[in-house]
Amino acid sequence: MMNNQYLNQQQRPGLFTRVMIIFAMFVVIQLPPEILAIIKYVKGNALLTGLSVVAYLALFGVIIYGTWQLYRRYRVISVRPGIFIADIGIVITGYLAIFGGQIVLGILNQLFFNQSQTANNQVIEGLMKDNSVILIVLSFSAIFLTPFAEELIFRGLITNLFFKADSFWPKVILSGFIFSLGHVSTNIISFLVYFYMGAVLAFIYVKTGRIRIAIMLHMVNNAVAIVEMIALLQK
Repeated sequence: MMNNQYLNQQQRPGLFTRVMIIFAMFVVIQLPPEILAIIKYVKGNALLTGLSVVAYLALFGVIIYGTWQLYRRYRVISVRPGIFIADIGIVITGYLAIFGGQIVLGILNQLFFNQSQTANNQVIEGLMKDNSVILIVLSFSAIFLTPFAEELIFRGLITNLFFKADSFWPKVILSGFIFSLGHVSTNIISFLVYFYMGAVLAFIYVKTGRIRIAIMLHMVNNAVAIVEMIALLQK
């Protein structure tokens, strides 16, 4: 039984409106990295660098606030009760699932395409390299801001705006697919890396209805990835 605080299936906006909401959010979430690119080009100009950092953080704040309001308005997936310690267990299990999948897909990517990392990670490394401001700001946002924004968009909105409330796998697959489209990929294996991660996150959210679990798992995954990148940059 759906809780009264959630939208009824028939109260959703039309398909065109739903598609445009996701399209708009998809475009907007691509903007913060462009601001980081500006910081790289104005290196040495303290004023422009400072303004760019403020704009970057402010944009993330607007995105998170806006998507949270949309998520609250359009959610149809009910929350399954659960204690916090159980959430931690799900996060650990989810991370192990993502980690295992990334190892397998990473080996295949190296074997078939001779790529040791995805093009998306190469772009991030390129931004972080030789610019301490970008390294600090990107590391902070990747761990504490991006998970909120991306989970609210790719899990919170997509899974609630499309398909019936009790539909499971279509929501998971669509979420993983669109999530991967939002990351730079140069081959099918690289695409599958992000599709798989997005699908695991969607699986957890749709199963539990607790968006906080997906956000925490995304934070853990990004934190590990950022630490690994910084370690590689120090070599």
